[in-house]
Order: sequence, then C-alpha cells, then structure tokens
Amino acid sequence: MIHILIFSLLIYFLILEISNIFYLLKENEYKPLQETPLISVIIPARNEEKNIGRCIESVLIQKYKNLEIIVVDDSSQDKTFEIAKKYAEKDRRIKLIKIDRLPEGWLGKNYACYTGYKNAKGEVLLFLDADTRLKSENSIEFALSKLKSKKLSLLSLIPHIETESFWEKVFMSLWTWSFMILFPLKLLENKKFKKIAFAFGPFLMFERNFYEKIGGHLICKNEIVEDVYLARISKNKGGKIALLDGKNVIKIRFYHNFKEMKEGTIKSTFGFFSYSYKNLFISLIILSTVFLLPFINLMKGMIENNFELFKISFFEVSIIYLIKILSDNYFYFDLRYVITFPVSIILGIYFSLLSAFEAFLKKGYIWKERFYPIIFTK
Repeated sequence: MIHILIFSLLIYFLILEISNIFYLLKENEYKPLQETPLISVIIPARNEEKNIGRCIESVLIQKYKNLEIIVVDDSSQDKTFEIAKKYAEKDRRIKLIKIDRLPEGWLGKNYACYTGYKNAKGEVLLFLDADTRLKSENSIEFALSKLKSKKLSLLSLIPHIETESFWEKVFMSLWTWSFMILFPLKLLENKKFKKIAFAFGPFLMFERNFYEKIGGHLICKNEIVEDVYLARISKNKGGKIALLDGKNVIKIRFYHNFKEMKEGTIKSTFGFFSYSYKNLFISLIILSTVFLLPFINLMKGMIENNFELFKISFFEVSIIYLIKILSDNYFYFDLRYVITFPVSIILGIYFSLLSAFEAFLKKGYIWKERFYPIIFTK
C-alpha cells in the first residue's frame, strides 16, 4: 500500500514539474514595449560591501534608461554606504538614503524597502536585493514587458542561484526543486486560486498603484518572510501575480558557507509554513515518506537480499533522480551533485525542525546582528 502511495505521488510531482518547465519555457520570450514608464529600483542594503557595487553596476548597464535607483542603507556597520556613495556621485539617477535608527515594530529590510518607496517617483517599483545582480542588459526590459503584457500586479523571478562551496552545491538546488514540484506556477496567475501564492524576495516588481492599494511593506513590517506574505496579500486583494523563469535575467549567491546557509535557512523556513507546526510536520512526514523512504528501502532490500523490495525501491529512486535531474538541469546546477539528493533532503528536514524549534524556544531568529521576532497569527 505504501509503495502505491509513493509511486502515485512521485508521478504527480513529475507531471507537475514537467508542466512547470513547459510553462516557464513558453514565458521566456518577450516583446519590447513602446511605453517606457519611470521605474524606481529600490535596493535595501545592510552590511553588503561585498555585493552592493556589483548590484548597482548591473542596474546601470541596463538598456532601459528611464530609471531611478534608490539605495537604502540599513544602518550598515561596514563600507556599504561609502561604496554606494561613490556611485551616487557619478550618476544622478542614484539616490542614497541612510537609516540610522530602526523604528519599533519594523524589521530592517521591510523598513528599508518602505523608506525607498516613500522616496520613489516611478509608476513601477522594483525591489532588488543587494546581493542580486542583473545578468543581462535587457533584464529590466524583460521584466517590465512581462508585467505589462500579462497585466500583472506583482512579478517575481526565479533566479540563477550561484553555488561555489561543497555544501551550497549539495543543498541550494533544493530551493528551485521545491518550487518546481510543489507549486503549479500557471495557477499563480489565476485570481480564483487565492491560496496558491508565492514570490521570490530578491526580485519583486510591482505596479505602484497596486503596491499602495495593498499597503506595501507597511502591512508586513514585522514579517520575516515578507515576499511570500506580499504575494498572499496580493492574491487576496484581487491582484494578478506571476513567478517566472529568471535564470537568464538575475543571479544571486545567497550564502558563502555552511554556517550562513544554516542560519539563513532556519530564519526563513518556518515562515513558508505560516508558522504553523501542523503544516510543517505534515509536510515533513510527506517529504520523508516520498523522498527518503525509497532510499532506506533500497538499502534494506540489498542488505536483506529482498529482491522484490529492492526492485520496487530502485524504480522509485529512479523516478526521484529523474525529477531532480530535470530541475537541476533546467536551473543550471552542477549535475554531479544530484547523487547527494538524500543528503540535501535530510539537511532540509533538519533545518526545518531547527527553524520550528527556535521559533518555539526563542520566539524569533538572529540574522545580521539583529533579533527578528516572530508574530504568531495562528
């Protein structure tokens, strides 16, 4: 009975993944628009001296020139402000704002984004993380074309995730893999499916009128996973949203070592489940059953010389690897690390449990020398 369940779910995930790949491929083409509204590129930055220069440069080389760039320094303790200031002195389109004090009740990034909006003049708002780089000189033109032609209220892009260290290569591909097997991306656009809502924080493009209608970052001022929250609110308020393929448009290296990866994942994971222990544990049970149990049964079949168990488990494991290869190949991950998939799943479960445990024990997370409290709504 359990093998029927596992097989059925694996086939479902495979079909959904293939459907998502075709959807993303179809949406990769775009037509440049005749209209060129002012776009406000808002870059919140805290202790980003290693990234802020490259981020700004990637915006400056865009073919789309009707831009203003607002860099909001969130009380950085390094040279972020000084580096951004040098760019602002050379290009009049860059406005630099420094936040010296974080108001009570706000999280740093959310307040920086909201401050940037308050100083923005564009009819389109693009929130771009400081560690994100635009890969092409047509990146903004592509995004704006999609926003306008599809009549979106919010557009987010799945980036090319750069990985260099061993643990990054093992684990980070799990992010895009999760999107491809869990979210029917086509239904994100459908206003009827309000519970299907997701966005990727490094790149959020809003129609300004809609951003103001939903309250912007003010409504999520204390939300750690603000991107998902904004996507959900956007759908609930009648907005049309989309999460499209951005692997040729933007790139980002989230973390540089295991410690950063662990802390960053712990900070964010529980929020994806709306801080619901029930949602988290049900999801982990399903994940373990479908994507870990076949590997355990495969080893058990080999050790006990149980050919029937080995044969069934081998077939299940083959489908699992097919699903992973399709996702990793599409998003430019190193296919040599596909073999480590069981390790990445175990890490994902471990980080998720730690995320829930810290939420219960500490009522929040520490990130970039700040404490981020959780506001439980359930």
